[in-house]
Amino acid sequence: MYETITTNIMVKNVKETIKFYEEKLGFQKVLSVPENGEKLDFAIIAKDKISIMFQEQENLLEEYPSLKTNEIIPTFTLFITVENVEQLYKELSGKVKIAKELHQTFYGKDEFAIFDNNGNILTISC
Repeated sequence: MYETITTNIMVKNVKETIKFYEEKLGFQKVLSVPENGEKLDFAIIAKDKISIMFQEQENLLEEYPSLKTNEIIPTFTLFITVENVEQLYKELSGKVKIAKELHQTFYGKDEFAIFDNNGNILTISC
């Protein structure tokens, strides 16, 4: 039986990605491989009930050669639910690149979207 799913995102620089998620979104690093150093191959970050894994491009391509492309082009969005979307929108405005302004969706939810430092789209909704 399925229990959990955690996204593992290919990134150019794990350390820079951790910094973005910590400083802009309040996530914390749970672990990294290696634990410290200039270049990290892998990391897990978490906040509240959410965890995300990041893996450095070359390292992930060694594991899954079929993922090789000339550049990392995001082909997904992450959908994150929060308790107060308006408050978070105000906190992030001016600090991150907005992909879609705060709006009400056709299904009645208030949401907005941002780009992370790798160009991935994070849709934030309540």
